[in-house]
Amino acid sequence: MVAHSTNDPGDEQLALTFSQHVVRLQGLLAQSIAPTLTAQGLTPAELDVLGALRQAGSPYQLRPTELSARLLLTTGGLSNVLRRLDTRGLVSRVPDPVDRRSHNVRLTPAGVSTALDTTSAVTTALHRTLSAVPSTTLLDALHQLQSVLGAVGDTPPATPTVRHVPDARELTSRTAAEARGHEGAL
Repeated sequence: MVAHSTNDPGDEQLALTFSQHVVRLQGLLAQSIAPTLTAQGLTPAELDVLGALRQAGSPYQLRPTELSARLLLTTGGLSNVLRRLDTRGLVSRVPDPVDRRSHNVRLTPAGVSTALDTTSAVTTALHRTLSAVPSTTLLDALHQLQSVLGAVGDTPPATPTVRHVPDARELTSRTAAEARGHEGAL
């Protein structure tokens, strides 16, 4: 994608205003999930790590460098998060099957359960916060934000394309079904 740039002072103001709105929305969403994270004893960074490992699929493991890149965390920051999650028994470090000199980070069964439970509760909180926004507006905003992220050089990991926005009942039943399906897998 070719970057478009002009010397128009209005473009600078537009960039500032856009950024302020994104930061404001992030703050409102963070506020809406704060009680859930507090109840689970997790920080936002810890939830992000659990979520990234969960999204990696079975056996729910990634290299620390992959986690750091996906979550935009420094290696030092990630090390602190991993140490706290390891102390709680939510992740473990396992030898990398390809490179025995390094280790992967893997969700433990308790980590999978915590990731599922917390993600379900966070999804409900976010849905409650965004419930006044029509689904079509959210989808349009999602596609526009993906475009902006791509234009500024962000290369997030592949995520499923959202065509249908499930309601809270669908999410709750899907999460419960996933939890049942993964109990025996661990």
